[in-house]
Amino acid sequence: MTNIDIFSLFISQGLCHLHKQKVIHHDLRPQNIIVTSSADVKITDFSSATMETSSVSTSGTIPYMAPEVLSNISTKTIRYNSKADIWSLGISALEMAEGYYPFSRLPENKLMKRVMHGPAPTLLWDKWSDNFRAFISKILQKNAAWRPSAEQLLSHPFISNIPNERGVTDSIKWYLH
Repeated sequence: MTNIDIFSLFISQGLCHLHKQKVIHHDLRPQNIIVTSSADVKITDFSSATMETSSVSTSGTIPYMAPEVLSNISTKTIRYNSKADIWSLGISALEMAEGYYPFSRLPENKLMKRVMHGPAPTLLWDKWSDNFRAFISKILQKNAAWRPSAEQLLSHPFISNIPNERGVTDSIKWYLH
């Protein structure tokens, strides 16, 4: 059990709830995730969120945007769905693991081109588990249709094998204090 799997579990649960309510967050990133003193993990900042099953919105933070969202910046004609939030979760998990988001040293325009036209980001360090690597690979699919839904993510071995919720909450509380 790592902090990344715990946070990924709680964020996936939050996204599952939002997506069932037909809410697309559009700006999921570490800065928009808080942990309360009682160890609740919360998704915050809904200023970019939309209440619909698909969207053409290009609001959000560029390094965390899915390829289909970035492709839409100039045209605003391509509809995409809540799986854009799943991509953002993947980028956030990579940042939690490695300390920075993928392609962070590139200027914004080159970062956008790399995300849209290059291979999907992957974990750079060898120290990560096979389950975490598979989780990242699954959610950072360039084709949104191949990405799992938030509900499907909950059964991925990386987060489905976490012990009971009380143990997770106790672990977060210990880490906070």
